[in-house]
Amino acid sequence: MRFDKLKAFELRKQGKSYKEIKAVLGMSLATLSDWFKNEAWSGEIKSHLVSLASTKNSDKLKLMHIARRNQLDRLYDKARQEAREEYQKHRTNPLFVGGLMIYWGEGDKLSKYRCGIANTEPLIIKIFIRFLLEICKIKNEKITVWLLLYPDLKDEICRNFWKGKIGLSESNFAKSITIQGRSSIRRLSYGVCNIAVHNRYFKEKMLAWLQLSAEDLSSENKIAGVV
Repeated sequence: MRFDKLKAFELRKQGKSYKEIKAVLGMSLATLSDWFKNEAWSGEIKSHLVSLASTKNSDKLKLMHIARRNQLDRLYDKARQEAREEYQKHRTNPLFVGGLMIYWGEGDKLSKYRCGIANTEPLIIKIFIRFLLEICKIKNEKITVWLLLYPDLKDEICRNFWKGKIGLSESNFAKSITIQGRSSIRRLSYGVCNIAVHNRYFKEKMLAWLQLSAEDLSSENKIAGVV
């Protein structure tokens, strides 16, 4: 048997992979595969190497996941710290207080990323948009609007109504959703307007503001300056 083949067999029995043997001896992977394909013991080594690689990859993924989670935890801690500082700055601003109260009553609290409200009253939607733009410094194009409509409502008419009332453009509107059924108690002439910003960092700030506001309002001390 040629020397390089003998050496290859020796290295393989030591548990070396094809790539490791190639690095030492220089022959192709195809040649090594041809030499070892009928050797049962080589197949056992292959299975062992695959198992080791799988374990290493799993451990690597776990470490990457932990690192990513720690990075996000630091980022969201920063968001909450910013929220505390900004709360002290805006806590007596009627628009800030109004926006928080609207979100407290109408907003989505469960989603990690979505920060939005749904309402049939254009003025409430408009105030919340002002809150997003002027207080939160959210860019106009980051605000998404969609309508919840009954079958007898015309999408175009409703979209034009809400665009005129809340001051956003067609580019802000996502596809409307039509539901079956009809309210026999209250007629919704232009559907339900949903408005949202999808951003986890901002959602963390909003939740922190709500907590700070709750602490303020439940305190015996009054919030001076709020009319």
